[in-house]
Amino acid sequence: MMTDTVAKRSYGIDVASYQSTDVSYINTKFVLVKLTEGTNYLNPKAAAQIKSAKDHGLLVAGYFYANHSSSITTAKAEAKYAVTKAKELGIPEGSYIADDFEQGNGNDATGAVNQNTDAILAAMQIIKDAGYKPLVYSGAYILRNNINSSRIIKSFGTCLWVASYKIMGRQDSADFAYFPSMDGVAIWQFTDNYHGLNVDGNIALIDLKINSSVKSNKINEEALSLHPIVKWDIEAVAVVSNTKGAYIYTDSKLTKRVSNDLKPLGSIWKVISCQNGAVKVGKDQYFDGRAVYIKLNPIAYNDNKHAVVKIVMPNTHALYEPKADSDKAYAFKLNDRAEIVGRSGRFLKLKDSYKGKTVYVTGNRAYIVL
Repeated sequence: MMTDTVAKRSYGIDVASYQSTDVSYINTKFVLVKLTEGTNYLNPKAAAQIKSAKDHGLLVAGYFYANHSSSITTAKAEAKYAVTKAKELGIPEGSYIADDFEQGNGNDATGAVNQNTDAILAAMQIIKDAGYKPLVYSGAYILRNNINSSRIIKSFGTCLWVASYKIMGRQDSADFAYFPSMDGVAIWQFTDNYHGLNVDGNIALIDLKINSSVKSNKINEEALSLHPIVKWDIEAVAVVSNTKGAYIYTDSKLTKRVSNDLKPLGSIWKVISCQNGAVKVGKDQYFDGRAVYIKLNPIAYNDNKHAVVKIVMPNTHALYEPKADSDKAYAFKLNDRAEIVGRSGRFLKLKDSYKGKTVYVTGNRAYIVL
């Protein structure tokens, strides 16, 4: 039976028509299968490779080789073709599909950075709307120089699949002394010759999970009732509530879009101010106020407010005093929740005392649940 979760630091492979239909390679927990290229090509081995992955209990995902360059229209068409084939071939909804954006073989990665990024974002939104989790694949150089990766991460979270090889030739394991230090990396492809088997070797930097409830274009009451979490000093956030997402504009009169990519439902943005019914979230960046809802953070305004916090970092402890070098009272587990009754600077005062003493938790380790 196919697995639906792969732990962080697990190894996996990616395959195309050059590889065998049997994908049970050594020490492999997941496999990304090439599905399509452009809008006409289908990997003739894809069906058999996907079946093999499932038969061997591997988490199975897919990718399409981009021919869209910086064209938004073409990117959308290629992504639609890929997700259609993904469904037909049995890639489970809630799994991952990547836009493989490289230089050559029908794709030009040397276009303007923002135009390349707009096209990739358009493809990724199609993937997400189809019920899959979008990734973008490329080499470290292109991700750093030909794509605005920070925009992609801001829209889709940890979603980069980066190729960066310490050596050209056989590698059996990932050497993290060579890891290309980048934000937002979900998967690192560290070799094109894993265990000498002439197959790409990858390592997951996040827990890979198949979740069939990832569709973001179908709003429900539960989705809008979810409480965002913010650091104690964030005064307010805007949450995209429009079912199809929301555009960012360059001015409060909403006369010109920053780009044509929609920010997805549920994405959270720090509020700077509200002007003319628009919500400012950055320099020359505004949402239409009708496309978002705003939540205030009371503890940022009032040191004595009550609130609930969520532990967001491992190895977090309750402290006897509101200072960094305080003695530790007890440990929290990641994602624990606790009630606070105020703060002293960045230290949040916990409602429940410990051994008769007031205790605190550091505000960069416990975020306010709004």
